[in-house]
Amino acid sequence: MQVDRIELHALLDRIPDADLIVTRKLLQALAMGWDVAPAGDEGDLTTQAAGDVEAAEAYFDAGGAGIPHREILKEFGLT
Repeated sequence: MQVDRIELHALLDRIPDADLIVTRKLLQALAMGWDVAPAGDEGDLTTQAAGDVEAAEAYFDAGGAGIPHREILKEFGLT
């Protein structure tokens, strides 16, 4: 299937304002070359995919800053 940018821009123009935040997050993930986990047989996200989506949302909600190393150590009781 051949898709061009004009078609994608037209689709973006049809997305409701309420869905623009999640659309931006998905486009950022694709633009950064993140591997998007496949859906299961029924079209539901696999456990891995759901975790990846949650991690991506947390990353972008934090302004792309990620979680400081000291916070990870604290979470696992290593400080």
